[in-house]
Amino acid sequence: MTAGKRSETAPTTYYDLDHVARHVQQGQHREVIGGLWEEVGRLQRDFLVKQGLKPHHRLVDIGCGSLRGGVKFVAYLDADRYYGIDLSGDLLEAGYAQEIVPAGLDAKLPRDNLSVSDSFDIGGFGVQFDMGIAQSVFSHLPMPYLVDCLARIAPHFVPGGIFFVTCFLVPDGKFGQQVKQGKGGVVTFPDKDPYHYTQAQLSTALAGDPNWEMKIIGDWSHPRQQQMLAFVRRR
Repeated sequence: MTAGKRSETAPTTYYDLDHVARHVQQGQHREVIGGLWEEVGRLQRDFLVKQGLKPHHRLVDIGCGSLRGGVKFVAYLDADRYYGIDLSGDLLEAGYAQEIVPAGLDAKLPRDNLSVSDSFDIGGFGVQFDMGIAQSVFSHLPMPYLVDCLARIAPHFVPGGIFFVTCFLVPDGKFGQQVKQGKGGVVTFPDKDPYHYTQAQLSTALAGDPNWEMKIIGDWSHPRQQQMLAFVRRR
């Protein structure tokens, strides 16, 4: 699921790499990242294509997990155009060995295009990205992680490049409350996983950011009501 900056108190169980590894060893690499494998994989691909993703574009998938979206993106993109990072090397390996290879997509995805990172490090790939996505990453992380991510990845996006982020959004007046999302029934919180944000909180945290312009897209038909944000790299 996720990539991020480690802390003494992990904000989500996805930082328990032993827990994730046990699920992978039990053949649950799809389930441990939240299931909905085909539905959310297709949703990501179809959404980005509608937003202008072309086969020749370079795409980075932050928190790519076991490649739920990755399988769909690799099939759509030209060879060597998909890149992904995740906290868990076990998830990456399972995704490659059990999803990419059986689908006959390994010729399009060099194994080196997948990297373990706990600090949003995409600079090691040595390329500039046209698009990026973090699907169901910041729904599990508090706001400072998003701010940190945007700062770290900015140098590696082309001017005009777009980074898409899903999160749970709630009205400003409900930030301090637990909120049951109407679609999917997920209960979200201001201070524990799964986290929610408000538009005011986002605007305040990112005010004056020289690298990105934020656009709130909102509903994109996610089955658990995560909303979509777009961050456009300033020229």
